[in-house]
Amino acid sequence: MKKVLIVDDDRGFLLSLQEMCKNHADKFELITAENGKEALALLAETPVNLMVTDLKMPEMDGFELIGRVSKLGAIIPVIAMTAYGTPEMEDRLMTMGAFQYIEKPIDFDLLLKKILDGLAAGAKGRVTGISLSSFLQLLELDRKTCTLTVKAGSRTGMLFFENGELINAFTESLVGIEAAFEIISWEQAEIEIYNFCQNRKRTISEPLGFILIEGARFSDERAQKRAAAEAPPEQPAAADDRDLKGTKLPPLGPAISKPADQFAIGAEMEALLNTTPGINRLVLVTNGGSTIMRKNINNREFKPFVNYVVVTAEKIRNTLGGPAMPKHIILSQAEGNKLLVIPGPEITVGLEIAPEVSPLRIAAALGPVLARAKVGQPGLL
Repeated sequence: MKKVLIVDDDRGFLLSLQEMCKNHADKFELITAENGKEALALLAETPVNLMVTDLKMPEMDGFELIGRVSKLGAIIPVIAMTAYGTPEMEDRLMTMGAFQYIEKPIDFDLLLKKILDGLAAGAKGRVTGISLSSFLQLLELDRKTCTLTVKAGSRTGMLFFENGELINAFTESLVGIEAAFEIISWEQAEIEIYNFCQNRKRTISEPLGFILIEGARFSDERAQKRAAAEAPPEQPAAADDRDLKGTKLPPLGPAISKPADQFAIGAEMEALLNTTPGINRLVLVTNGGSTIMRKNINNREFKPFVNYVVVTAEKIRNTLGGPAMPKHIILSQAEGNKLLVIPGPEITVGLEIAPEVSPLRIAAALGPVLARAKVGQPGLL
């Protein structure tokens, strides 16, 4: 018989839930705990197939409980109960293979459905249990102030959250956002949580979603390099001497061919950006992350968001199986301005455009120029 552990300090809620689940006694057995310490004691004695936990509890809250469960070695799907849920956050958690959450006040029918779905998914191996990335998103969702110690093998790092925002990070050799990228890329990490922020110096201003995507990209690149290093070297194809006799090999050409008009492209783009009316702010960013032109912006504020938009668009394209990146991305802002992002082969431009100006017209003018633009051209540096 499958077992479901419910952890909540509200006894009335636990009794109501037990009554509700009586009709499903043939599908799972319900066990309860009133705080994290009781839950850990039960988990030490009884394996469970799914855990539902409140986040706000005495003795040991749900965050610390989830962190402790990450050290048990067993994969336990988790449903967190929170007062700060949104459909957008649920979509983000689910697309990353994360645990689910349910918003308070609890809809008992919805909770029962999530329990049954979680048990079925766990049996098929689709629920991966607790991941660091989903745990961090839950901290953001619940506006948590805390310090995390993250361990993966011999590596140790620290992440500092204030009101749900990641403000600083450390590893043995890195500080700030670079340390955050490194920590988030670690696999099979153990989490320890302390309910206070040990370091309130803000060195990170980028949104957590962008950091998680970049950390996932670093992890993918590391896995690809590891696979390439472990792959056997390719053997050169055997040459047929009869085919090569008397053949004159062509001279080696340049590694990269350069278009004749490349030096005019930078000036053309700069002229367009400087003369087009309605552009309030702008930034040009290379694919390597360097800023090569900006106007009326705080680079730490606007540039990371432009990068985040492009990375998110690429992730959506990969998820949906689209053939190529979109030619442009338009986001509406609350005050009426539009954010226009145009990704190019080597350079991405992000523009904040006044409400009365058409972003489509600007995209049509800039798109062809951006498609030809190369890093290092005069007029862009």
